[in-house]
Amino acid sequence: MTESYAATVAAVAPVILLVAVVEINNRRQRVRELYESLTGPITLIRAMFREGGDPSAQQVEDVARQVRATNVGARAGLAMVLYVLSAVAIITLLFLAELAALLWLTGSPTETAPGVALFCAVALGAGFAWVAYAPMLALVLPISRNLLYVLGGVADYRRFLRLLRHYRAQGTASTQAAPDAPDA
Repeated sequence: MTESYAATVAAVAPVILLVAVVEINNRRQRVRELYESLTGPITLIRAMFREGGDPSAQQVEDVARQVRATNVGARAGLAMVLYVLSAVAIITLLFLAELAALLWLTGSPTETAPGVALFCAVALGAGFAWVAYAPMLALVLPISRNLLYVLGGVADYRRFLRLLRHYRAQGTASTQAAPDAPDA
């Protein structure tokens, strides 16, 4: 690593960081909207089982309709978890590259430190790629902020599907297929 290279890294990394943070900040409202749409059916399913544990066929069918309407958002929301994780990883890489370049500049700049130079190049390259591609990904992938809550609803959802199949087998519920339930 040379002094001019380290100075360039120290100057460029904060710019990419700023763009990345602005990109993430611009999606906060979409995160909230997606979270609300994903948690609605889960809240209904959980409440249905808490209220005595034996929901009627009509309650099950009402929840099934809302789950069907939400399925597209849930799939996109789950895919957006990758977006969120990549944002955290890229911002961390950029921060570390900035720190490495600044620490190298404060040390003895006569040492070449090829490993630090390679790390800085990889971090900046990943940052440039992410800043360039994140807006494109954002067009097709919404963000999910509370994944643990959504994933926590999976067990209740499976229980709900079993109950829906039971009611349909008895003929007390619609025979329309349950969302994502090929054997319903």
